[in-house]
Amino acid sequence: MAKGIKTNYKEFNLALDEAANQIEAKDLVLLTRWVGLEALRKIVLRTPVDTGRARGNWQMSQASPIERELDRTDLSQDGIDTVTKGQQDLGELKPFTPIFIVNNVPYINELENGHSSQAPAGTMVALTMAELESVVKEQLE
Repeated sequence: MAKGIKTNYKEFNLALDEAANQIEAKDLVLLTRWVGLEALRKIVLRTPVDTGRARGNWQMSQASPIERELDRTDLSQDGIDTVTKGQQDLGELKPFTPIFIVNNVPYINELENGHSSQAPAGTMVALTMAELESVVKEQLE
C-alpha cells in the first residue's frame, strides 16, 4: 500500500471514530453504509478503464479484507456492476463492524500513483478518502 494512502487512512479513521462517538448505533450503521458505498462509487468511477480488470476488482467486505483477485471486468461507463456487487457484499451491517474496500490486481498501486495515461494524477483512493473525510467533519460541526 502506498505511503500516502496509509496516512490518509489513519486520518479518515480518526474522523469516523469521532463521528461514531457522537451518534447512536442505528445511525452509525447508516453512516458506515453510506460512507462505504460512497467511497466505493467514487473509487470505481476514478479507476481508469482499459480492459476493465482494475475497475472490476474493487471488492467490499465486512470484518476482514478480501485477499483474492477476481476474474471480473467492468467496462461500464459508471461502474454500476462493481458498485452493485459491493452493495450486495455489504449485506446486513452491524454497528462497529469495519468494512473494507480492496483491489488485488498486481498493478493497483501503480494506478493509484498515476501510472496511467487515462488518469495521470492517479489518487483514486487518496482523493476519495480526503473528500469523504471532509464531508464527515462538516457533519460533525
